[in-house]
Amino acid sequence: MTALSLRGLRGGVGSTSLLAATGQALHSLGERVLLVDMCPENLLRLHFNVGVNERAGWARAMVDGLDWNTQAWTVEPGLSLLPYGRLKWAEQDQVEQRLRHEPELWRRRQAALAAQFDWILFDVPLRLPGHARVGPCAMRLLVVEADAACQVLLQQQEEEGEQLLINRFDPASQLQRDLLLIWRKQFGERLLPLNIHQDEAMREALAFKKPVGAYAEASLAAQDVQSLATWCLTRRLETL
Repeated sequence: MTALSLRGLRGGVGSTSLLAATGQALHSLGERVLLVDMCPENLLRLHFNVGVNERAGWARAMVDGLDWNTQAWTVEPGLSLLPYGRLKWAEQDQVEQRLRHEPELWRRRQAALAAQFDWILFDVPLRLPGHARVGPCAMRLLVVEADAACQVLLQQQEEEGEQLLINRFDPASQLQRDLLLIWRKQFGERLLPLNIHQDEAMREALAFKKPVGAYAEASLAAQDVQSLATWCLTRRLETL
């Protein structure tokens, strides 16, 4: 099983929508995929038609003393979702503290899931280090937008283990084209050789409670994500 994590450099860059789309794209290529929501916002489930009022999830189970691996939803054969669950602020902090004290927890859980899935995809939060400890990941992607805020944050960033994936790229924007050239020169191979283009279909897909590939297969964003899934498969073969 191959693990991949997706994290936004800042809030609002679309990492959750991108993770949902990537999981669906990998599944469309014949892979068995589990998507895990590590974010207390608990939004990943909305891309797979899980009800807004549904409270279950792995973190909810942790607080309630239930079995975590019974909380997964089967979207369709070979594609499953493990939501975070609905928690109060104090409960979220309780989960964070436990994850900090048990840094090997998700390593063990990955090992328990290895026979059931080809991929496990983690939607990782921005500023919760305990929640970000998801075990070994062959691919760790940092989602950015080609804007001034991400440019500043990238200069301040100390962590260089993640590869950079540009989301919502608009080739008509001079600023974005300029930043793309700068980042290619500055970050080299750390910057993925593909971008996810700006496409209203990505926003519409969430309104229809679907990943973009299931909502608008022919859209530009869906085709970009399909290319990302193919890149992931190729990268996995290179690491074997």
